[in-house]
Amino acid sequence: MAMGISEIETSFICDDNLGKLAKLLRAYGYDVLFYRNISDGDLIAKALADNRHIITRDGKLQSKGAPKDKLTLIPMDNPDYQVKFVLEKLKLKPDKNKWLTRCIDCNATLIEISKEDYIDIIPPYVYQTLNEFSRCPKCGKLFWKGTHYQNIIKRLSTLIPNGN
Repeated sequence: MAMGISEIETSFICDDNLGKLAKLLRAYGYDVLFYRNISDGDLIAKALADNRHIITRDGKLQSKGAPKDKLTLIPMDNPDYQVKFVLEKLKLKPDKNKWLTRCIDCNATLIEISKEDYIDIIPPYVYQTLNEFSRCPKCGKLFWKGTHYQNIIKRLSTLIPNGN
């Protein structure tokens, strides 16, 4: 049986075929790097330098120097199945307190903000009806806990294998 990785070792790098998977793992709160165009050598070097686990669709990556114990090969195309596969194979148990605490676009940890500081850019209805807001310190994107947030939480809940 494959060994899981510890909660301390939950930093990942996804190859350039796994952008949707990277976003889903970020939604669970995991630190996941993803670059649209990255060479195999650069991907492996970045993983080794940052002590990241590599998630890939490229079966040849191990022969190019990726360490076998820090490599997970994804056998399917569908992002929902991919995330289920990764969670199960690596024995990850996403902490609900960390869900949606990272920017799904750039991976930075979100910071809570006061809606009053962003009154000019928050849509009026959202401003009037919601009180919890966060912002990505890297890309500046704003987030709030509206219906889209609830829908994402439901989706993330359904993707966890075996009721982890």
